[in-house]
Amino acid sequence: MAGYMPARADFMEEFDNYAEWDLRDIDFVDDDSDVLHALKIAVVDIYHSRLKERQRRKKIIRDHGLISLRKFQMLERRYPKEVQDMYDAMRRFARVLGPTEHDKFIESHALEFELRREIARLQEYRRVGIQTFCSAKVYDRLKRSREEERKKRIMLSEVLQYIQDSNACQQWLHKQAAIDAGLNPVVAAISSSAAGRRSAPPLNLTGLPGTDKLNEKEKELCQVVRLVPGAYLEYKAALANECRRQGGLRLAQARALIKIDVNKTRKIYDFLIREGYINKA
Repeated sequence: MAGYMPARADFMEEFDNYAEWDLRDIDFVDDDSDVLHALKIAVVDIYHSRLKERQRRKKIIRDHGLISLRKFQMLERRYPKEVQDMYDAMRRFARVLGPTEHDKFIESHALEFELRREIARLQEYRRVGIQTFCSAKVYDRLKRSREEERKKRIMLSEVLQYIQDSNACQQWLHKQAAIDAGLNPVVAAISSSAAGRRSAPPLNLTGLPGTDKLNEKEKELCQVVRLVPGAYLEYKAALANECRRQGGLRLAQARALIKIDVNKTRKIYDFLIREGYINKA
């Protein structure tokens, strides 16, 4: 766990880390009035309650093994996803139960889930008329093959449906590439839709250093590309010097020279070519 010091068995930053600040200016003297003395005692009592809460949280962390968080997460992954979701939901009650009781509670639910899944599998065998485990193995193998064939038919129908629409075909190809890469196709679809959204608004150059050194076309470029004038002038000088040194400049050389987004590099390169600041190699 971040901030834990094993040699001291303590944390670098405590819970309610600045609780002691409320006591730094308190000093008990003989000439204090009864009200002031009672007020100082109340502040000390509040500080003691905050210390008890700090120790309570430390005890929960140590008792439940939360110091080694990576090991704790690895133990969680041995459960099925449904049990992991239940584990996350019940984690907040771990402070109520002890560590042993909480682990027994989770293990009992994991065992219940396994039993329910096994019962559902056996009931499926009974519905289809299977009476031996040997027949069950054959049934499972044929079921997997049928599922694979069904996925292939669905894939073929999608191809035939989308092949007439170039945009839909492109989305389908991205989806299949995400599936082949082991990604979630829903996440890939969200990413592709986010990439297709409208671009960010133009950059406001008001008050930025170097704006007065740009002409109107360069200002427009910086606004569209969302590049500050100082950086544009630096990239422009670097590309111009390299072009003079080599007698010309290719786009690949420009991308190797300025390490920014490749799309921004292309726009800057095309602009400088169009305006005559550099020449193609």
